[in-house]
Amino acid sequence: MKIHVKKVDTSSEDIIINFTSEYGDAEAFWGTKPIPKVNTDYEVELDITDELVWGQDVKPSTNKKFSILMQKDDITITGVLEKTYKGGMADFRFGKNLIQLELEGRNIPTGVFVTIKTTNIEMYEVNY
Repeated sequence: MKIHVKKVDTSSEDIIINFTSEYGDAEAFWGTKPIPKVNTDYEVELDITDELVWGQDVKPSTNKKFSILMQKDDITITGVLEKTYKGGMADFRFGKNLIQLELEGRNIPTGVFVTIKTTNIEMYEVNY
């Protein structure tokens, strides 16, 4: 996913960036070196490290397009839940990215748009 970095916060141990993308704006932890530069574009992969629960953190979406949005301390990400696996793993499609999630629950539908609510995401620069 291509992002444009608007702000970089290095005041704590974690590097936090504010970014914009074709899918919306949010903030994320930056997980690679070097520290990104403000007003620079990066190609990144996304990671959601929270353990998620179907019907609580992950719900069916009426929005049928990829989006990311920051609301207070929460980040909502809408994409397609492509596949679930025994053992609580799932594949989540967000644009060109395929993200593996830890997802608990029963009767989880696949091939449908869902919205994930999380408190943090991580981004890693992709080096092609």
